[in-house]
Amino acid sequence: MISTKGYNATDLDPISTFERHVFHRDQFAHYLRWSFMLKRVGRSERIVDFGCGKGHLLETLYRNQHTPEAYFGFDIRTQTVQKAAAKFSLPWAKFYAVDLVKAEPGTFTAMNMNADHVCSFEVLEHIGKQNAPRYLENFKACGNQTATYYLSTPNFDPGVGAAGNHTYDSGDGNGAVPQEFDHKELQALLIQSGFIIKEKFGTFASIKDYKHLMNEHQRFVFDALYKYYDSNLISVIMAPMFPENSRNTLWVMVKA
Repeated sequence: MISTKGYNATDLDPISTFERHVFHRDQFAHYLRWSFMLKRVGRSERIVDFGCGKGHLLETLYRNQHTPEAYFGFDIRTQTVQKAAAKFSLPWAKFYAVDLVKAEPGTFTAMNMNADHVCSFEVLEHIGKQNAPRYLENFKACGNQTATYYLSTPNFDPGVGAAGNHTYDSGDGNGAVPQEFDHKELQALLIQSGFIIKEKFGTFASIKDYKHLMNEHQRFVFDALYKYYDSNLISVIMAPMFPENSRNTLWVMVKA
């Protein structure tokens, strides 16, 4: 679904996919990003979900009895936000329908969210590459001075091509083209946008892209796990060790 604003407003729903017993590495990666945040967010801390969709990150925190001090969810889709707000009627959670590109950074600064953690999971590839600098400016405006930022997005591989829903006309005059960044291109943009990259993790990876990079210990673990797990689960288990060679990377950053 392409919005009239040149964004791609599709998303994956791993919950419904798993209910049909379809287990794909991309769906596993979605779940594990939310699980990763369980480790990072303290119960006395505040979190912003920038491009929150249906509120799955909030539900992960809530169902696992890991209630933060405050949660703020932002998404461009009004109906999606309204449904999430109705489903999660919690005193510490708020949802807002906002254009994450076209809103002025002052919009988020004025809300004084004082967020300790700011997430953007699988959104950047949906807003058009030309809009990424403005998006990152707004993303950065949501956190306090010592906030940690988490951004995950695909690593574009020209040999494989972008996902179908990441190839669209973003209104930049180039027609329907891939809207994914390659790893080095995005790294440069993040630094240019005022972030310091502290960590990065692959979220899922193809074996052929990292097998030749494994050391002796990694190969031992890979061989032992591969005897039991299928390639979809191996993909998400091994990927964190090879962020630059993964199909998708989660970047952990702070303000410069």
